[in-house]
Amino acid sequence: MRRLRAGAVRAVPARLARACLGLLSAAVLTAPFAVAWHLHADAGQVTAQHAPPEAAAAAAGPERRAAWRALGASLPDRAAPVVLAYHDIRPRSGSRYTVTPERFDAHLTALRAAGYRTLTARQFAAYAAGGPVPPRSVLLTFDDGTRGLWAYADRILARHRMHGSAFLITGRTGRTHPYYLTWAEAARMRESGRWDLQSHSHDLHRRGAAEVSPGAARRDLERSLAAFAEHGLPRPVLFSYPFSERRGFTDEVVGRLFTAALTNRSATPLPPSRRAAAGGRFERLEVLSGTTAGALVREVARRTPRPAEAAPLTDRGAWRSADRRRTAAGDFPFRDGRGRRAGGYRYAEYAPHATADWDRYTVRADVAGLAPRGATFGLTARVGGTPVRARVSYGRARLTGDGGAATVRRLAGASAHRIELTVSGRRAELRVDGTVTLTATAPGPVATGGIAVSASRPDRGAGWPAVRALRVEPCGGCGGCGGAGEG
Repeated sequence: MRRLRAGAVRAVPARLARACLGLLSAAVLTAPFAVAWHLHADAGQVTAQHAPPEAAAAAAGPERRAAWRALGASLPDRAAPVVLAYHDIRPRSGSRYTVTPERFDAHLTALRAAGYRTLTARQFAAYAAGGPVPPRSVLLTFDDGTRGLWAYADRILARHRMHGSAFLITGRTGRTHPYYLTWAEAARMRESGRWDLQSHSHDLHRRGAAEVSPGAARRDLERSLAAFAEHGLPRPVLFSYPFSERRGFTDEVVGRLFTAALTNRSATPLPPSRRAAAGGRFERLEVLSGTTAGALVREVARRTPRPAEAAPLTDRGAWRSADRRRTAAGDFPFRDGRGRRAGGYRYAEYAPHATADWDRYTVRADVAGLAPRGATFGLTARVGGTPVRARVSYGRARLTGDGGAATVRRLAGASAHRIELTVSGRRAELRVDGTVTLTATAPGPVATGGIAVSASRPDRGAGWPAVRALRVEPCGGCGGCGGAGEG
């Protein structure tokens, strides 16, 4: 019996070895069939990719590339990122929302020359959640999840070693091919390491759709997240509003499911600043078919945060109209005291996106051309945040804080006044001609933001004020606002 058991024990390794060899042989024999089955399963689900266009670096020319590098050299090495909003990338499209592969390649060429890196969605989310300020960078976002991202954009990203974030309408992914991505294409994009996949709703991307309830919006977003999980993809951390409309997507609903939300339209400047991070919603720069590489990199540079130190009159291209969609340089209302357009009011903001985090600064302005019962000069600080507004006329000064509370002082009548407006935390102080002082305190949390100028006149016969000097300087420990202010 002992001999039989010993023989059986010795036979076990032999049988195990034969079994392993059999399994290995089976794997070798079936591997080609498994690969063939996988390819067959992907047939029709993964379209062919197109080779990237001729490199735009050569077409740009050395002078243009040198200008882009010089532009980047003038910017801080670390700054809050700028978020770009693309839609589709493909050739021969009449849509203003579709960028050609050649132009997309030129965009990335210009951004690289200016020293911009690209962030992943999780890197951006980490910053939005209070993490450190990253190196000068952009977040490339692509709404809708179109096939052009896989067929054309992917190879261009690979050329530039950059990263993109595709926002999928999960209810259409894999269902309306070839316009939208398939899930197999989305999976391959993620596996490349060049893409991450985020949410653009499940089935609420419908233009002109009626307002939905917060409950319906929540259920739609939960279905979107479930679709990612069903296809083995990581949970998204970012959400972009369909058509930048917030119908039903309340801050409470979105904030519970995502780290941050993105929009192309906002009532106030909401770049990825610390102020905007408190609300978890950020504004993007929309890139259209006609956006040239030079125009893109210049606008990205304008939105890159800058310190609270500037000579705004020498930087006229940074001024924006009230809707921030066009430059106000041609209409800068009253530098020379004249105006081409009739009307009673003019307004312009200085670099509203680049100044969103400004705090502890003083604005100094020398204003002339004032007259009794004439025009009024306005200076606003904390634009986009909790604003404070100063208005100075021939014989009166007024300072209005948040909530509309105003302080008014009479001035010695004069056609010219020197104005100093200092803001730090919640406190603001206005000084006129070094003798008249008005103060205001915002009742809300600490606010930040840049500056705006305005002018009003009673009738067409009255002249506009003339701004002879305008300067922004950091407040530091200045006595004008009591040092650090009230925070």
